[in-house]
Amino acid sequence: MRFLAALALFVASVSGLWAQDAAEEEVPYIKSPQAVVDKMLDLAQVGPDDYLIDLGSGDGRIVIAAAKKRGARGFGVELDPNLVEASNAAAREAGVAARAQFFARDLFETDISQATVLTMYLLPEVNLKLRPRILRQLKPGTRVLSHDWDMGEWQPDAQVVLEGMTKPVMPIQASTVYLWIVPARVAGTWRLQLEGAEEAMELALTQRFQKIAGVARRTRARSLLQEAQLRGTEIRFTVIDETGRASEPIQFSGSVSGDTMDGTTAGGRGWRAQRRGKSEQDPVR
Repeated sequence: MRFLAALALFVASVSGLWAQDAAEEEVPYIKSPQAVVDKMLDLAQVGPDDYLIDLGSGDGRIVIAAAKKRGARGFGVELDPNLVEASNAAAREAGVAARAQFFARDLFETDISQATVLTMYLLPEVNLKLRPRILRQLKPGTRVLSHDWDMGEWQPDAQVVLEGMTKPVMPIQASTVYLWIVPARVAGTWRLQLEGAEEAMELALTQRFQKIAGVARRTRARSLLQEAQLRGTEIRFTVIDETGRASEPIQFSGSVSGDTMDGTTAGGRGWRAQRRGKSEQDPVR
């Protein structure tokens, strides 16, 4: 209870002191401990093929570490021009200036669409304000990481708590790293053809962020989806026949690409599904 009260007091005080008008919200500059930076890069499995964008990049340590230790490319944005200048100087000193750049720019006016990894250490209300842009502008499968603050109703795909993290204005001695994977949009009706099956299956899927549910229909059968999971572009579900006929559950796994899905069953049979029309549901609002 003491922890929750202290944390609530801190959030309220920081929000009151630093949150600005709707056009531009300034976030206090607090350095992420190097252990947190390393954990963020580990949790996102950052590698040479990644393009990392850091919103509120401070002294540039996340982008520089991603470039120097993981071979990634990317940039950071920061309102303070002095921090931007220092970050670019640090990138040159580290020998990664060609892969790590920094700009004095409002994070809400920054194009984030090319990121494969997005990192931030902001404030709770700023995270929530960014959430719609993150879900609509980033490609499915993009990894999003936040230090200490979550995304409200959008539950993380993973989170790690690091104990013993000293912070100058925080009432706690711990850091939490959150990871989200931008989900593919699968809500709607799909026509699924299973290899070797004469009859096609219709899937009716609903979605809220990465949480999915649905029903599979055939001419003479209706089956609830079991164990339905969505992680970025990867989808899994099990179809169980509930008509009373003897039937083995069919376990599907595959990937989503726009309006198509394909993959294999646990028994090795191929399958492919095509979306029929467009979903009227906004699954990530």
